[in-house]
Amino acid sequence: MVPLRSFVIGNMPDESPEKTAGTSSDDAAEADADLLGGLESLLEEEGSGFDLPDEELTENDLTDLFSDGGEESADDDVPAPARAGSTHDVRRQDRTARRRRDLEEYRNLEAHLQATPLGIEVGEDRMTARVSRITGDNTHEDITELLRREGITHGVDNEAIRAALGKAARGQNQFEVVVARGKPPRVLKPTEVVHHLPRDLITGEEETKTAFERLKLAIEGQYLEACKSWQGSVRIVRQGDTVSEIVAAQVEPGIDVFGQPLEIARVEDIRLEPGDHVSLSEDGMTASADLYGYAGLIGGKPTVISPIWTSSDHMEARFVFHAPQGEPPPVPTEEDLYNLLEMKWIEFGIMDRQLELICARLSEKQALPVTVPIAQGTPEIQGEDAQIKYAFDPYELIKWNHLQSILNLKAPEAIEHALREIYESDDEEVGDSSIRFKAVRPGEAIVEKIPATSGVPGQDIQGEEAVPDEGKEVPLEVGEGLTASEDELRAMADQFGYVAMRFDIEVNVISPLWISPDRTAAYFLNLPQNLAPRFPSVEEMQDILDELEIVNGYVPERWAEIAAELEAGGRKGDYVIAVAQGTPPVGGRDAEFEWEVQIDSNKPGKILDDGTIDFRDRNLTTVAKEGDLLGKLIPPKLGTPGKDIFGTDLQPPSPLNIEVVTDSRLYAEPEEDGSMAFFCETGGGISSDSELKTVKGRRHMRINIGVYPISNIEGDVDYSTGNIDFNGDVVIGGSVQSQFSVKATGTITVGGYIEAGAYVTAGKDILIQRGVVGTSTELVAGGDIMSKFIQEATVRTGGDIKVGSYIFNASVRAGGQVIVPGMGEGKSRALVGGLIWGAKGITARSIGSPYNASTRLVVGVDPDQVNRADQIRANMHACEEKQRALLKKLGIDRLDLDLIKQKLARCPSAKQKQAMLVAVKRVAKVAELERNQQEELAEIADLQRKLAVKTTVDVVSDMFAGVEIRIGEQTELVREDAERCSYKLIIDEDEQKIQQDPLKNTPRFN
Repeated sequence: MVPLRSFVIGNMPDESPEKTAGTSSDDAAEADADLLGGLESLLEEEGSGFDLPDEELTENDLTDLFSDGGEESADDDVPAPARAGSTHDVRRQDRTARRRRDLEEYRNLEAHLQATPLGIEVGEDRMTARVSRITGDNTHEDITELLRREGITHGVDNEAIRAALGKAARGQNQFEVVVARGKPPRVLKPTEVVHHLPRDLITGEEETKTAFERLKLAIEGQYLEACKSWQGSVRIVRQGDTVSEIVAAQVEPGIDVFGQPLEIARVEDIRLEPGDHVSLSEDGMTASADLYGYAGLIGGKPTVISPIWTSSDHMEARFVFHAPQGEPPPVPTEEDLYNLLEMKWIEFGIMDRQLELICARLSEKQALPVTVPIAQGTPEIQGEDAQIKYAFDPYELIKWNHLQSILNLKAPEAIEHALREIYESDDEEVGDSSIRFKAVRPGEAIVEKIPATSGVPGQDIQGEEAVPDEGKEVPLEVGEGLTASEDELRAMADQFGYVAMRFDIEVNVISPLWISPDRTAAYFLNLPQNLAPRFPSVEEMQDILDELEIVNGYVPERWAEIAAELEAGGRKGDYVIAVAQGTPPVGGRDAEFEWEVQIDSNKPGKILDDGTIDFRDRNLTTVAKEGDLLGKLIPPKLGTPGKDIFGTDLQPPSPLNIEVVTDSRLYAEPEEDGSMAFFCETGGGISSDSELKTVKGRRHMRINIGVYPISNIEGDVDYSTGNIDFNGDVVIGGSVQSQFSVKATGTITVGGYIEAGAYVTAGKDILIQRGVVGTSTELVAGGDIMSKFIQEATVRTGGDIKVGSYIFNASVRAGGQVIVPGMGEGKSRALVGGLIWGAKGITARSIGSPYNASTRLVVGVDPDQVNRADQIRANMHACEEKQRALLKKLGIDRLDLDLIKQKLARCPSAKQKQAMLVAVKRVAKVAELERNQQEELAEIADLQRKLAVKTTVDVVSDMFAGVEIRIGEQTELVREDAERCSYKLIIDEDEQKIQQDPLKNTPRFN
């Protein structure tokens, strides 16, 4: 039999903690996969395929898998229990039984939501042991017995175990609890190192950089002044001098959690790690200098710094000298100094006389400057950058972005207004009359370039050629309307236009014409110019039009007159002058559907001040009678084409086309005006929706119209109407009387009350203007439920529950939220007593009461998923029973491939072997189904965990002590009264707990 495993939703009843603690779900899943693979291979060897469906098996396949020709089955009709009587005693018994069931279901949630406890995990270093989870069902003896079985004897932390058990007993399950700790080994005495350095070079100061490190940075840096200003103690060494040496350690063993001793595999003595320009002796005990220089520690490593500073351009080298305190420095030989230069690759411009002077002065114990020049290179002469010369002042031109913002305007009037603001406005932030434009004619030179020079090379102290930086070439940025010369040293205008600078470097000649977005007109931009203004002649204007391929709407004689006026100084205020005009298209008319009835989308009713639902703010339905006119479809009308200035026909925009799709309860008739009228074939409620699409630039709308049945009951549901069972919406003007039922596939609307003992179920919403009473009253909805109050009733819905006034001692379960604004009488007691279950949260004005301590809240747990998990477990139990029966037929007591092969080999006849193969195939299918159910159970557990951390309990006014809150797996008892608070699930150091926070935002109930 494939073993069943538990998930977060709860443990299987046949499974013990000892079995689940030591086996992970991953190992069991791998074992299941191996077993199924073995069964499949066995069936293929025997010539009988696994024959599983293409899709994964579900519990809907159980009936087919469990059906057996040799087994008897019978369907017994179980009569439905009779309804409770109407006497006072019977109601009291119903109320008591209902409350007992609610309390039992509430407590059983713990079993649904428990994960496998008491898993033990020992760290890789065997120094800690952790219990994966401790629940309220565990005891100290369970944990100590688990440690004993695992052989954990040392460092058991009984205090931590008792503390975790105490928290778990209060409903706070504990995770990853450390229950034992080992004792690590330790070294008693370290190795010593002796540095032959001044004391302050060894100890240093508590700062970012030590003095020796700053000296190294100064000598290796690019600033000579840093070498001169450095201060500190130094030791100068020659090649071969000892800088540091190792002068050599006792270990206390430790013990792990299993009581085994722990030894340090190898006691590493301190290793002497050399730094720059230091070498270790063969035995690694002595560090000696490789060159003449300053000795010290860098990062704890003995290091020697060369006293040679070189400039960053390698044009100069200097000997840096800081005298040590107390004793004279060792005198370098010329060979030492040449070795230092060679190490720096210095071979050109060496000052031999300076090197001799350094040796002589130090040997005579005379003072030296802090820096002495010892090598000098020959610097290069840099080239000169190219230069751009303009035939205009770039600073007088308008900014490119500003100009483009004007040219991108959609109408000539807008351009005219923008230019007037610049040149005529008194507002300094907007106007700027100093901006001028420069007009140029074709062939006129606008910009020239002076080329860059290459410079003269030099040589640095390392003998490398100092290549001068060539002068930067500045490209001649030629934009629109210009042509560069062959040598790219000048650019000329292609046509008449205005000069503009793009990005402050690219010269452009923009066209003086502005073309309207619909391409039906071209305008000359009469922009203010500096000095003598220029305007295009008739020929130049024709060239501009030809370049733009404008062929329609231009009259040369008219432009000649305008140009003459401009040359004479006229029309200065006309910034936009028409040059060519086309014919714009005339748009058509969109198709239209004119409704003859009022069509509005349904929206939730408003909660009034007394808590009732205002149905005046809710369009319950649009009802039409047989033969009523619903509306008319007016067809579209095409527009008239035009012609733009480029000679292209301008098609008017395609009008909107509407397609009306109806059901069989409507019919259509054409009208004399070309429209189509739509009528009701039969009466009922009107439903409609529309969809708008754009395909290849053409707009299409589809309107779907239907008629659905609707039942209107003017008064109460009582003996005059009987029980209601309707396929559609039901609208009840009065109340649903006691012991009567109303069932509908759509929405049920009740203008009065749902009285005691009534049963109401809807495929969509249930809306009650007044309220619901009675312990035996039941409401079931697929959508939302709205009511003024709910008192002692049982309510189940897949959506939200919104109650205007209060919920009292009721059993409420919602797949969405439970919302109680607490309007009307009893505002301070919005939610009192009972079991209130809102999968996605609970929001109420107040919760609990000083006189009622039995209010229980559940959020973050989807009731449908809990029911589904129960169903899966029942299916898995059925799989287990069926598998036992099949194995019994095979004559074996467990699912073992070797036993099955032996049974098949011993079959006396082919018929018996075929029957056994059929049984094996059924066993394999049942195992496959069981594995699919286990995977779904794990998915449900993951969804429940994610839901728990997203849901809250929000209290707008008062939360009273005694209310019990469950969020996911955690439970919290409210011990003190609180105001304006919110409860949510948090994870603090791998521990889940319910936290109370102030309510930040007041929710809107309407």
